[in-house]
Amino acid sequence: MNVRAFVFACMLGFAAMPFSARAVQNDCHTIVIPPGLGIGPGADVTSFNLLFVTSLYNQEAIWMMFEQLIWINRNHDIDWARSIASSISTPDNGKTFDITLRPWVWSDGVPVTSADILYTYKLIQSYGQNYSSYGGGGVPMLIQSMTAPDAEHVRIVLKLAVNPQWFILNGISQFTPLPQHIWGKYTNNQIWDEQSNPAFFSVVDGPLKIKKLAIGQYAEFVPNPLYPGAKMHFERFFMKFQNSESEELQAVQSGDTDMGNVPFDLYSKAAGMPGTRLVTMPPSYSWNELIPNLLNKSTEFFKDVRVRQALADAINQKEIIRIAFHGHGIETYNPVPPVLANFLSPSAKQGDYPVGYNPGKARMLLKAAGFTPGKDGILQKDGQRLEFTLQIPAGQDVRIEIAELIQQDLKAIGIDMKVQQVEFNELLTAMVSLPQSWQAILIAEDLSPYPSGEYLFKTGGYYNNNGYSDKTMDQLIDESTNLPGMQALFAYQDYASAQQPVIFLPNEEYSVLARENVHGVQDFMNPLGMWAPEKLFCTAH
Repeated sequence: MNVRAFVFACMLGFAAMPFSARAVQNDCHTIVIPPGLGIGPGADVTSFNLLFVTSLYNQEAIWMMFEQLIWINRNHDIDWARSIASSISTPDNGKTFDITLRPWVWSDGVPVTSADILYTYKLIQSYGQNYSSYGGGGVPMLIQSMTAPDAEHVRIVLKLAVNPQWFILNGISQFTPLPQHIWGKYTNNQIWDEQSNPAFFSVVDGPLKIKKLAIGQYAEFVPNPLYPGAKMHFERFFMKFQNSESEELQAVQSGDTDMGNVPFDLYSKAAGMPGTRLVTMPPSYSWNELIPNLLNKSTEFFKDVRVRQALADAINQKEIIRIAFHGHGIETYNPVPPVLANFLSPSAKQGDYPVGYNPGKARMLLKAAGFTPGKDGILQKDGQRLEFTLQIPAGQDVRIEIAELIQQDLKAIGIDMKVQQVEFNELLTAMVSLPQSWQAILIAEDLSPYPSGEYLFKTGGYYNNNGYSDKTMDQLIDESTNLPGMQALFAYQDYASAQQPVIFLPNEEYSVLARENVHGVQDFMNPLGMWAPEKLFCTAH
């Protein structure tokens, strides 16, 4: 499932939280960590319903509560030992898919069955475009029928044959079982209204149960005693919401939390902090991006691909990595990050992109698009200045640095960009619902398990919030999902690099500071944003 890693956090105070993070052999008693660990600056958890998840931080909580039908590991392969499905086959190579379930139970002892998967599908259909992953993996519009021959089997028949790998990873992965015997008592409106109420989620089938949500402060979880998987090595698990990564570092140092992201400018300090150790994480499968709003009448110049290419050519990604990330980052110019070597096109593997830092080329593109310098040096066309405001989530030092560096680069080629910090919920609401209220936004984007672009860049895609639409892009995305093999995916990503539907920006490489008695940190975190709490354990102080 694709979700935005919206980079913001707000904290209203945490003094009242009853922590006791003291460890004994193999038992951590309490684990306390921030959302976004190993990925980027965190944010509050606001929903526990997988049907409405719009941020990575909500997803991190949800996947600890609900066991996934298929668990996709850091190599983008299915880990069957961690999945409810024991096998998936396609007898006709891409139109029919047969799913076999292994024995599993809800936390109230009721078996998880095929009826729960069909119930998830029913809810997806009924919520339509209010379902947060609508259209991704072809769900639900590509499905002709979904039936359950018995309690352990599900058969999905599609309207046409597709790329099997794509549909399994992006389509079937969405059918996480939901407890029909509990949720079936409620209307769709009630389910929507209860998405942040822990009491509504009293029955789960994942490793943890949500116990309490203190708005703006923390979410408290406890182990699910009937979880059929591996045993937890703690009694309580907290996601602590914090303002910044520097706060995360201070919290680890003081013993208030067990892990935290290391701010890039404090890496050397963290490396020598007693009682802790640095854990270098593999890069997340994501990128930062500047989203230009093609729908806003004041920034219609973004509709010209030459303007978007000029922005990409003007931005010095190496400098962003050097200054904002202190050398810990990866340049990114297309929608498949370089860390996903198996999915990269041949040209991308060679680092051969149609855009890259070249201010001279950027100026030529803007001149060809009809822009000329005004008296103050800012480009203009038909009396309209080439200027816009970039909104960023408030209070994040790294994002501020990125924005300021971009501002300098664009000013050098005659573009006037202002920077505005906006509270997270306001930013999210504006991006999704108020297209005339924003001009450009800086956020991070994460990937679907199969890195096709039906969510992001296809006309009408659920996360296509900036109005980008291109017939060739739509065709290439369709081919990448419908045709077997990788050639169509390669063509899609190369075209996206040339089109710059969003301006792709570099991805950070984070290190995590962990208390020295807490182990299993690297196995706990998945670059796709999924957490495996059973991997965490402690040794005695």
